[in-house]
Amino acid sequence: MKLYFVRHGSTKINQAACFNGSRSDSPLTADGKQAAAALGEELQQIEFAHCYSSPQQRALTTAKLVMEQNTATVSPQLTIIPQLREMDLGQWDGTPVSQHQHEAVFFNYYHHPAQFAAEKIGAESYSALVRRGQLALKKIIFANQRQLATANLLVVSHGLLLTALLKSLQKVPLDDFRQDGLIPTASVTIMQTFDGRNFETLKWGAAAV
Repeated sequence: MKLYFVRHGSTKINQAACFNGSRSDSPLTADGKQAAAALGEELQQIEFAHCYSSPQQRALTTAKLVMEQNTATVSPQLTIIPQLREMDLGQWDGTPVSQHQHEAVFFNYYHHPAQFAAEKIGAESYSALVRRGQLALKKIIFANQRQLATANLLVVSHGLLLTALLKSLQKVPLDDFRQDGLIPTASVTIMQTFDGRNFETLKWGAAAV
């Protein structure tokens, strides 16, 4: 099984340098839509057994734009997985990043995820985010277990959720998963598994050329 993990295209909130979590539902920018469609062209010859998406419109729009370019999938099917939504950023969500730089939890949010005191801002912890992402992945793999050896699956979600989940599959410690930054917008990361437990990274954060 090959899993094509796609981060949505850029949004208006991304451009405004604001926190863009699960409570924000900013639409894609024109450039975000174009980049998602271009990524779809890159993947157009991949026959996807199924497409899964976060319920947030930025991910759903990206999923639809990618699949609209696909010429190999005869009857594309899209399923919304609530657990694929972005991290809940509590009081920060939708507000400018610069507004919170003085707060005690700010440094750990970016540099020490395992020590991020999410409860202080009514947010979701990184450990809870990873558990939720792994639950979503288990649901997806279980639904396609009869095609474990052959299926190609498209999974469209968000920067924090995907980076945390995929780094956990690579056995990267929670406190280190942000060291290289988040997966880029409108990019695909491809992982392969033959047993649903062990994963090999074939491509990481590749955007359309």
